[in-house]
Amino acid sequence: AHIDELQERFGQATAGPDDAAHRIIDGGDFLLKWERHGEFSTYTFFRQTESLPDLAATALAAAPTEWVEAIPGQLITATHMDFLPADTPVAPLLAARFPSSETLVASQLAGQAATVYTDFRIHEGFSRYVVLNGDLDRLRAGRTVQRLLEVETYRVMALLAFPTAKAVGRLLARAENELADLIDRMSHATNADDERAVLADLTRLAAEVEHSVASTNYRFGAAAAYYRLVQQRVSELKEIRISGYPNIKGFMERRLAPALNTCAAIARRQ
Repeated sequence: AHIDELQERFGQATAGPDDAAHRIIDGGDFLLKWERHGEFSTYTFFRQTESLPDLAATALAAAPTEWVEAIPGQLITATHMDFLPADTPVAPLLAARFPSSETLVASQLAGQAATVYTDFRIHEGFSRYVVLNGDLDRLRAGRTVQRLLEVETYRVMALLAFPTAKAVGRLLARAENELADLIDRMSHATNADDERAVLADLTRLAAEVEHSVASTNYRFGAAAAYYRLVQQRVSELKEIRISGYPNIKGFMERRLAPALNTCAAIARRQ
């Protein structure tokens, strides 16, 4: 319904089916591609720029503000990306886009056909990428942009399981301690009443753990699937290292892999 509202605003037909999973809207100053995925939707705004863009001249800024603010759902991740010619003066651009970053992540992509810079930090609610295009044609450029945005999206979606893993870890620590006490009580039971009490507590504890398994199984499974997608998209970027900069693959191995390994370990322990 919210997508229909925007199309009606621009005098465009809204005859798509209610279960449509893909729309493209031409807003004049911007283009919007909306896609519905398994448990989230993506809104990708495109805007043409002729030269080094003004900091405020984002594609999102070209869309109706009140419509953007009323987009339903919970915001999971938001990204700004500049896709510019290779001869764009890079130093002032990086200083403007990443003013407080101590460490930039950078690499050449697609056989040195483009260069990407990011710091994976949130600046005023958005992460940022700067891509300088050497000789990517439109098709390869589109794929590169999509892969970078998907890396960011799937990275955050995978990390949704990490707070769950920490909470489950606390539950399991308590359950394991209680189980040790129950085993000790079991060995010292002297009559039927003692055994019934142990059995009741053991049944309650088993139910708690089973409930935890049932309520977190999807989140842990989804995290593993999203992490595989991140690894696949990073591989498809075909990165080449730039001297003095960490690359995207290295960043993921240092920052994302430990969190996802923790989730996997907690799922096995559960």
